[in-house]
Amino acid sequence: MRVKVTPGQGRPGEGSMRTFAMGEKTRLDDSAIRVEFDVSGEGLAAYCFSLGTADLDVVCTARPASLTSAVALVAGGTGTAEFHVDLSAVDDAVDRLVFAIGAQAPGFGAGSRLRLLGADGEIGRFVLPVGELTRERALILAEVYRRDGWRFGAVGQGYEAGLDELVRDLGAEPDQALFTAAVMADPVIPDTAAHAEPAPEPAEGAEVEPAADAPEPARESEAESEAESEAESVIDPEPAPEPDPEPAPEPEVGSAAEPAPPAPADVVAEPPPPTEQLPDSHAAPDPEPADAGPRSPRPAPAVEYEGRGDRVLSIERPVDAGPFLVELESRGTDNFVVWTLDADLETDKLLANTIGTHRSRALVDERGTRTSRLKIEADGAWTVRLLTPEAARPLTDRLEGTGPETVRWAGPRTVVAMTHAGGSNFIVGTFTEHGDDEAYLGTLANAIGDYEGESILPKGPCLIEVEADGAWSLTTIPD
Repeated sequence: MRVKVTPGQGRPGEGSMRTFAMGEKTRLDDSAIRVEFDVSGEGLAAYCFSLGTADLDVVCTARPASLTSAVALVAGGTGTAEFHVDLSAVDDAVDRLVFAIGAQAPGFGAGSRLRLLGADGEIGRFVLPVGELTRERALILAEVYRRDGWRFGAVGQGYEAGLDELVRDLGAEPDQALFTAAVMADPVIPDTAAHAEPAPEPAEGAEVEPAADAPEPARESEAESEAESEAESVIDPEPAPEPDPEPAPEPEVGSAAEPAPPAPADVVAEPPPPTEQLPDSHAAPDPEPADAGPRSPRPAPAVEYEGRGDRVLSIERPVDAGPFLVELESRGTDNFVVWTLDADLETDKLLANTIGTHRSRALVDERGTRTSRLKIEADGAWTVRLLTPEAARPLTDRLEGTGPETVRWAGPRTVVAMTHAGGSNFIVGTFTEHGDDEAYLGTLANAIGDYEGESILPKGPCLIEVEADGAWSLTTIPD
């Protein structure tokens, strides 16, 4: 359980604490409030919907802020989430904020709750009646609404059919452009099929591979027409060709297996086409020969975030544990700096520090950390893609590149020759691919400037992180 202690707020058990009953309401005296989720369940995704405008405005991991509702998702976004709300800045047309959660499987865990906090600490909490919510896959936890000022209400309304049913109950349609663009792009959005039995395994993976059981195309035309008026448009991924339908239940719109339409916020997440996108300086990966060790599993599609300017970006890890890849692209003309942030919001690992346009791949959490936020400093547009380790370029017999990159080795323990033509650091480190804690295996090279040498490459599968400022090569030397 995660507990935050703020000035004026005691830890649980210290002093009096208000617990809201279902349906209980209270007047809000503070204009700046925080709403925190601590909910357990399978494949959870947290949302804040604002009602009153023409479109159903939504804040979630795929769209972490909205000027209309003055809501920002500043931490988490799954079962654990923290929303900040500035009630004094909410658009006059907005009269209700709805805090909700969706799940991939029915039911929510014991002890699930919502906390409401103001300037002086915790105002109260609402413990969900999970014993009465055994079949629901979406839930309205609470609402903040206008009535002689602003008020808070504990709700606890469940929906067996999931988010689609919840959205219709809010007076909107699930295929409404703004809702679709943000929610369908959310990497943890559950399958909300109202007429099908939940199937956790395929829903959670969804894999966005060319699966034959996802014949319905995304409703992109509706999403594009309305999303263009938002702050920044995102290039649509090309939809996968429609496969021949099989005798399986049809997924309804909102299934995680469909390609996402363009997201309207200035920071959005969307899965791109299944084809891997590599930095410009990299050649396409060579096919792995039969003697290169175990065949690399097909990489999962990237989760993509696009934005502009400085940002603290909350991300959804593409793996449960161990390292993953962060692909960075900058289209500005000035400084572009990207750091990972630790649990205390301190800068941890520097992923990029350059000027002008930039494209690279970096390895994250290779030393046992669990990154959930990136700090981005930029003067222009940027793109962040999160990929599983399997998306790294494979090293077979020889691989060349320029600048920093992480590659994958799936062969036996062998000798590797390395070269570097540059003026700064050249560091080559190896890491396990799916380690739960420390993934570090060893350093193969650590030099400044030009380099030519050999070392022992451990048995794969493993990841090789290359830190370089110039051209480099890796060549395996068989026995």
